[in-house]
Order: sequence, then structure tokens, then C-alpha cells
Amino acid sequence: MQKTSAIIQDITVTLIPSDCGRKWTIVNVHTDQGITGVGEATYSHKETVVAEMINDLKEFIIGKDIWNSEEIYSILYTGARTGYRTGGIMFTSAISGIDQALWDLKGKILNTPVCALLGGPRTAEVPIYSHFSSSSNLNTMINSAKKTLSHGFNALKSGITMHENLGPDVSKKQLDEIEQKFKVLRDELGDEIILMDDPHGIFDPSSAIKVAKTIEPYNLLFLEEPTGPEDIKAYSHIRKSTSVPIAGSERLTSKKQFNRFFENECVDIAQPDIVYIGGITEMKKVCSMAEAYQVKIAPHNTKGPVGIMAAAHVMASSPNALIQEFMSPEVIPWRNDILKNPLEIKNSCLVIEDRPGLGIEFNDKELNNRILK
Repeated sequence: MQKTSAIIQDITVTLIPSDCGRKWTIVNVHTDQGITGVGEATYSHKETVVAEMINDLKEFIIGKDIWNSEEIYSILYTGARTGYRTGGIMFTSAISGIDQALWDLKGKILNTPVCALLGGPRTAEVPIYSHFSSSSNLNTMINSAKKTLSHGFNALKSGITMHENLGPDVSKKQLDEIEQKFKVLRDELGDEIILMDDPHGIFDPSSAIKVAKTIEPYNLLFLEEPTGPEDIKAYSHIRKSTSVPIAGSERLTSKKQFNRFFENECVDIAQPDIVYIGGITEMKKVCSMAEAYQVKIAPHNTKGPVGIMAAAHVMASSPNALIQEFMSPEVIPWRNDILKNPLEIKNSCLVIEDRPGLGIEFNDKELNNRILK
């Protein structure tokens, strides 16, 4: 095979409104070889800002060879008007969309799935979970859970611990309600269904510990973001005060931030977001760092199909992969309509087929009907 460079000629962005309040921010990196790579830079409710950031950043890397993605990442992250490593989550989201597209290009040129380029297999099945309603009405809650399970999942995440509670405190009445809901869930769904819960960081440390103690009997896979990620010592204290595995870190935007989390024993399970962390290049490093600390990976992922598959490819190449978040088909029923190869759920796993790059190709006719004009 002839060895050749692939030079970046342009970067374009397309916004696709979804049914969950987000606009999927699709990034296309165009090369002189006539091949285009695709990535995703969706940052909820700030998508147009991220799109403009990508347009601002592209001038720094047009003319660069796509194979040198480490250099490109460094150019974008340390300079390029991103505030010299202090640009924040919208900048790393912009960088991520570009980085994912570079990896997609590498895979397309080499006719190889990205997960194989990262050291994983050419095909894989990545465990996934989805969500259900935490309604005050127990029948509504159970019916919602069963409906989600019917789409092929065996793992569910709720917001029960924060339902009708804005924090930072938690009352005895609220703790009783939390316990009642999890007891009903276990009675109705059985012990084989995997359960998780996410209070979105609303609790102070002492309240978070009370919540964790309350749900200990119900064998959750993890309690996510029990308190705000800014307080590393609080995270560590909470983790050491309960037998429930603690997950968190979706809001972190660099491997150095993750390293501080790991050094301080904050989590049992890390949750890098493929977009917020800056892409495949940085997420793979975070997964490797986590492995050294015996921390598992359960990525936060509320993205469109490109971001979903980008994270899945990293998961397929990571020995410490646990489970990945996935928006149920009932939330966005037309998601597969815009894809030539629909996302496949099998035994509560997302299937990665042996396709070049990220394996995503759009059905242009359907896609054009969805694009934000």
C-alpha cells in the first residue's frame, strides 16, 4: 500500500436538532485526498458557540497532516486562542470534534476500525445502559423502567436520589422515599437488572453519605456524582464512607484533572465524556491512567451517533471498560434513520462492526431533512 499524507483542507460544522433538547454538532474534516472524517462536538445548549469556536480554531491546523494528531491536539489545547490550557469545556468540546474526525480519517485510510488502531479488536460489543423516569408515582416509575428494558437493555440509571430535591441537604422523609423506590424496583425487576443512580452533584458531603448509606442494600453498580467535582477531598471522604461504588468526573476536561481525582482516591468508576475531555486522544490516556489506579470506566454520553461510537471505540480498546451511557431509542426514534448502518443493540451491548474509522456513514437524504438551516 502506498504511504501518503492526508492534508487538512477545511473543517465544516453541521448542527442537527435532536428530540432531547441538544443540537448534535457534527464536525467534518476535509482532506486533499478527497476523504472526509467525522467527529462530534456537542456541548448541551451551547452548540452554536462551540461551532463558532471550531471555525475559529481551524485556521491553526489547515495544512497539517492528519496523521500527526498528537501535535494537532497540542496546538489546539496549549495555544490557538484557547487561553493556554484554560479555555474550558466549550473549547475542549470543539477540539474533541476535530480530534474524533482525525481518528475517523486514519481508520478510513487504513480500512481499519478505530478501536483496532487503539489496540483493541476489529469488532466488539460494549455494555450500555439507559434511563427511566423517577416519577413520584411508583407505577409510572416501574412502567418506565420496564419500557426501557424492552428496548434491549439490562442496565438502568435513575435520578431517584434527586427527585423533588434540589439539595444540598436531604431530609429523613426524602431518604425514606428514596429507599421505598429502590425497594419497589428490586421487588419488581429482580436482582439481575443492573441499577445506577445520578443526583447530579447536588448534595453536600454529609447528605451524600446519608443517601449512599440508604441505597447500600439495593446493590447499585454505582452512585454517580454524589457531590460537586470541585471538592476533591469531599469525593474521597464520601467514597470511603460507603460500600456503594462511587462514580464521577464527567465534567473534567483534561488528563491532569483526572489524575488529581485518581491520586486522591475519589472514585471507583471514572466517567470521561468523549466530547468534554477533548476527544479520543485524551480519553484513551485517561482510561490508561485509570487502569493504573484500578479504576473502571463508564463514560458519560448523551451525544448523537458519532459521539456514541467514538466513545465506544475507546471502550473497546480499554481493559478497564465497564459500561457506557446510551440514550434509549424511544427518546430519539429517528436516530437510526439518518444512518446507513443503524446503531445495533445486542444483549444490552452496543455492537461495533468491522468498518473503517468510526463506522458512521450518514444517509444524506434523511440527514438533510434534519439539519438546522
